[in-house]
Amino acid sequence: MFTAEYTGINSFLVGASTLLIKEGVKRKTRGKLCIELPEPFMFKITNPTARLVTITERRWNPILPFAESLWLATGKNDLEFISHYLKNMKNFSDDGEFLRGGYGPRLRKFNGINDDYKIRNPYNRDIAKLNKSEVDQYSFICKSFEKDKFTRQAIINIGDPPKDCFDKEGNLKITRDFPCTRLLHFQKQPKENKLNLTVYMRSNDLLWGASAVNIFNFTFMLEYFSQILGLEIGNYYHIANNFHYYEEFENMVQSISQVKNVTDFQFEYSKSFHNLSELDEKIKLLESEEDKLRQGIYTDLIDFEDDFINDWYKTFYAFNTHKEVTFSNPILNQLFLKYMPNE
Repeated sequence: MFTAEYTGINSFLVGASTLLIKEGVKRKTRGKLCIELPEPFMFKITNPTARLVTITERRWNPILPFAESLWLATGKNDLEFISHYLKNMKNFSDDGEFLRGGYGPRLRKFNGINDDYKIRNPYNRDIAKLNKSEVDQYSFICKSFEKDKFTRQAIINIGDPPKDCFDKEGNLKITRDFPCTRLLHFQKQPKENKLNLTVYMRSNDLLWGASAVNIFNFTFMLEYFSQILGLEIGNYYHIANNFHYYEEFENMVQSISQVKNVTDFQFEYSKSFHNLSELDEKIKLLESEEDKLRQGIYTDLIDFEDDFINDWYKTFYAFNTHKEVTFSNPILNQLFLKYMPNE
């Protein structure tokens, strides 16, 4: 098993690229040559708010992880929203309208029935007619910590066997989108008032997954759950049973591995929400304002009276209006200044 500790996502990128080049083995999978570690890879990130990639060799898209984070928090899996920010997401859809393995409904609308999730508008749903067992796993995390601040049961499941394993005829499911992430486990550190998050993934691509959105999305969740639960941000642990990249990205991985003097930029936001209901209220407004921007309805910047939500919103504003904005996080100012004008 391979283990490592990093300060943030930049040092992870360089370290993981170097590890794959040194220890990776080649294997043909789904018609492509894949370079993968021969054993599971577990790493720790000690400053989870250092989640913005500034290594130019990575050519990171800064809007995508913010878009995915909103997609997850609202419980959606529709392509109408996410394909606006990443057009090739449709390549992973079975029907061209939804991403059946999208994490949003699994996080916030988990129901364990055979029919695939197809959620475009989570606020226009009659739960009684759909399935009375539908579960908001965000709420489960909060209530688990209310009951016991040292709980070991605060787990979010992503895999959904009735949907993922077999079709209605009992045959193995044929799908373009079998979820890579399997579970998230939140736990308070025993001796400190900090919240840790451990994520387990069955399979994880260095470029398409881990550095593109996964680490960002999950450390983003760690930050807002820490606020909701009244804890400080602790460590982020990531376990990838299969860690890899594809041969077509060989030059990029080689270039990243050679980067010197790596710096991780930590930035923790001030926040005004104190529970899940308050966060959801802000997210619902954020969702509404993002939709207006996506439809071309441009207004003056909205003030959410919360630095965390304001920066989240400003990423959508900058992308859709191509107007320069000022973020609370100075690294975002750099990323969007050099990236967005070319979009």
